[in-house]
Amino acid sequence: MATIDKETKTLTVDGVDEVIEWVDNENRSFYTHLFKATTQPPVATMTIVHGLCEHIDRYEDMARSFARGGIQVLGFDQRGFGKTGRQCGLLGDNEGLDTVASDIATMNNRVTIDGVPHFLFGHSMGGMNVLNFCLLRPDNIKGVISSAPALLPGKPLMPPRFLQFALHQVVRFFPSIQKATGVGSEMLTSNQAELKKFNASIENLSHCTLKTLASIIKGGPNVIKNASEFKTPVYLIHADGDKATDPAGTRQFFEGLPESLDKEYKEVSNEYHELHFEENLDFDLMNTYKQWILSRLN
Repeated sequence: MATIDKETKTLTVDGVDEVIEWVDNENRSFYTHLFKATTQPPVATMTIVHGLCEHIDRYEDMARSFARGGIQVLGFDQRGFGKTGRQCGLLGDNEGLDTVASDIATMNNRVTIDGVPHFLFGHSMGGMNVLNFCLLRPDNIKGVISSAPALLPGKPLMPPRFLQFALHQVVRFFPSIQKATGVGSEMLTSNQAELKKFNASIENLSHCTLKTLASIIKGGPNVIKNASEFKTPVYLIHADGDKATDPAGTRQFFEGLPESLDKEYKEVSNEYHELHFEENLDFDLMNTYKQWILSRLN
């Protein structure tokens, strides 16, 4: 494994005080990044969960925007990804959805403050992870935002059913085999500056283990199947032309949610997976997120 500087760092960027430190949980050491709310005490806290084969510092601008809105944010590199993956474990291996849920719980405990409402944000694989977490551990989560959740793979990436069956058989014996995800950077965003940063960073991968892939292919439909049991207020968003994750899965999940649940789904006319990097949306995405949270504090 790579040798990584694990010294705790404090910094201030654009008026936001930040802390970078390493946190241990279940035999793994996690890279974490805290963004302190610019008004204290914060009006809310949040855990951000990144997507497949990326890392949490891609969400710095988003987290700072939340922090300037009074929302204190903690993000972390998941098992197998980013600095966490390079420090320990197997690159591209999330070690299973139950383990991911345990990691999210640990990070929630680090950022939550007594009496302050706590929210989750997740994108893609992270979007599926936060929905799965709320099914397993809904207590003390005031609301969840799920962006382009990986409930169904994008149509160009969806393997035939017989290959899905074969994958689940093979993974029992060879869980650590690496496989290309099939998600090209051209699917992510039209933002060329962000794509240049993405392609230049060693923290972004193009592959994951069969175990991780199988957990997503199995976990997403399971979340859809259990939508009627969902109890957490939820905001869902997906581009209608997303090729990395299929918006049909998000629609199915939304349609299965209880009628009485505080829920919202926005489908955006766009072909890219990472709407938070798109520069030409006809609405202010970050303001939409912040207002959704701020209207649910009580």
